[in-house]
Amino acid sequence: MYQGCNKTAVASQFAIADSFVKLLKEKEYSKISVSEICSLAGVSRQTFYSLFESKENIVVFELAKNYLFDPEEECKCCGRKPSLEELSRGYAQFIVEKSDFIALLVRNGIIYQMQECLYHSFCKCSSDEMTADFIAGGLTAVARHYCFSDQKMTCSELQMKIQELFSGFPFR
Repeated sequence: MYQGCNKTAVASQFAIADSFVKLLKEKEYSKISVSEICSLAGVSRQTFYSLFESKENIVVFELAKNYLFDPEEECKCCGRKPSLEELSRGYAQFIVEKSDFIALLVRNGIIYQMQECLYHSFCKCSSDEMTADFIAGGLTAVARHYCFSDQKMTCSELQMKIQELFSGFPFR
């Protein structure tokens, strides 16, 4: 997947991602073709494959561009990794803001891509793959539950629930 800073390439990436999300709202993931995405985005197949290589990478791009916290990065202000409170606030905000997109992932059976993104993100900051997998699975489950719950929590309530779950509170 392209990660450079060429303005034309970046603009094409966003056009492709926007077109993909628009199509995903209209039809099943498995029935969306690369040709349809390219046609709607106004780019060639060659451009698509040089920027994304696959439809799956569009999902990864869409998720990655919206994460508020990368657990491997230190805070620019104080040079420390984010706390559980900061991470839970960031992911709660992400879940609330992107709940429509997350619901599309669930409905299309591709929510595993969110879990994979989270897993790789947490593997970067932890040598313990089991911990990274646990956190990724937990956050993905919280997101899925939030999207299909009849009673929506506020962002603050969701943040507190994430903190509660990951601090082990329910089991004390």
